[in-house]
Amino acid sequence: MTKFSPFLTFLLLLTPAVVFAQKKSPNIVFILADDMGRECIGAYGSTYKTPNIDKLAKEGLKFNYGFAQPLCTPTRVQLMTGKYNYKNYSQFGHLNQDQKTFAHLAKEAGYATAIAGKWQLGANNKLPKHFGFDQYCLWQLDKPRRDGERYAKPLIDKDGEILKATDDDYGPDIFVNYMLDFIEKNKNGKFLAYYPMALVHDPFYPTPDSKSWKSDVAGRQKSDTLNFRDMVAYSDKNVGKIIQKLKDLGIYENTIIIFTGDNGTGRPIVTPMKNGSTVKGGKGLTIDRGHHVPLIVNWGSGRYKTHETDNLIDFTDMLPTLAEAMQVKVPAEWDTDGHSFLPQIKGEKGKPRDWIFSHYQPIHSEAANKQSARFIRDHHFKLYSDGRFYDLEKDIEEKNPVAEGKAGAAGEKRRKVFQAELAKLPPWKFGDPGIPKVILPGLEPDPAFADKAD
Repeated sequence: MTKFSPFLTFLLLLTPAVVFAQKKSPNIVFILADDMGRECIGAYGSTYKTPNIDKLAKEGLKFNYGFAQPLCTPTRVQLMTGKYNYKNYSQFGHLNQDQKTFAHLAKEAGYATAIAGKWQLGANNKLPKHFGFDQYCLWQLDKPRRDGERYAKPLIDKDGEILKATDDDYGPDIFVNYMLDFIEKNKNGKFLAYYPMALVHDPFYPTPDSKSWKSDVAGRQKSDTLNFRDMVAYSDKNVGKIIQKLKDLGIYENTIIIFTGDNGTGRPIVTPMKNGSTVKGGKGLTIDRGHHVPLIVNWGSGRYKTHETDNLIDFTDMLPTLAEAMQVKVPAEWDTDGHSFLPQIKGEKGKPRDWIFSHYQPIHSEAANKQSARFIRDHHFKLYSDGRFYDLEKDIEEKNPVAEGKAGAAGEKRRKVFQAELAKLPPWKFGDPGIPKVILPGLEPDPAFADKAD
């Protein structure tokens, strides 16, 4: 009979536990809706139909204070790199090519990675892999928006191949099916599925579920804000498809699902709420409705004693949260700014933020750039770097700045805290240039791709 040393016996006994621990690393599905403020979701009081997302909130954890940037590219750069925009944001539609992302961390942790939906981070089809994604299915990657839209008859690059789409093809269907196939293919391993949705950004076109889809083919390319309600419903439908796929494969219980939005709703949209009020879209604005977004997270069934929280979440928090979930450390040299909220995702208390900070400098059009600002806020108060101070409970639209000494004891205390925090940052004033643009050899963008329509 073969004899094993005590140490070898210990290793053999340990091996199943190690394998089990490795299998416990959760899959990640990160869904980022485009131009969908919190007022669009039923769980936040909307009249729009979002049953799948609402159920995710009911069974998971709804964050009442999640904050993106007021515009799409600044948000995407921030959440993917975990840095405030003053450190690494150089231009709209571009992610500096010396940056590292949460997909790089996923690769280090042994995850398969994929991205599907809207890109808008540089015009070169080598970039998804450069930024850590094994595979991709993207709109606005190496073809500009003027060459083709994202909805009916979309212009999509799928792993280096431009798809030949017809009038009956619908971009959001292509993207979600790509995600479903990726999840199926990697069901026995670990995966990060990043799904920056095309919906619900303008143009406000009909969906395949709209009444006019079959009867008016030409109308599939005509924008009308009346289609917005259908676009929200279709977004919810696709979220439901992903949830159902996870359940069908038996991996739902060990998958972290994050649903959020990249900024406020488009300004032409006015959303009716269940309480009888309306909310006008605030995209591009630094007021609350410009950067206050839905944020719903779930990790399996029966985890949460309560299903909503007022914890403040900043989009720099996404990268460290995913890193902790994937059991990989963020290198110190990455110089990130966020704080992990994985404890809250686990159903624990965690260490909530005291405030959130935003450096918003879109470097886009003249109209967009006028909104550039730097500020700190919490649930109640907000201070801009130019000295404007607001009591958000009384003045959510920020029409009446509160003079120094006039905000009451609590307000003046917060003003001093915020002033001290802003003073720690590198100086910045309106009109200052952004940081230098970084383009690496072999990753140069197509010079014809100069589209700022988003």
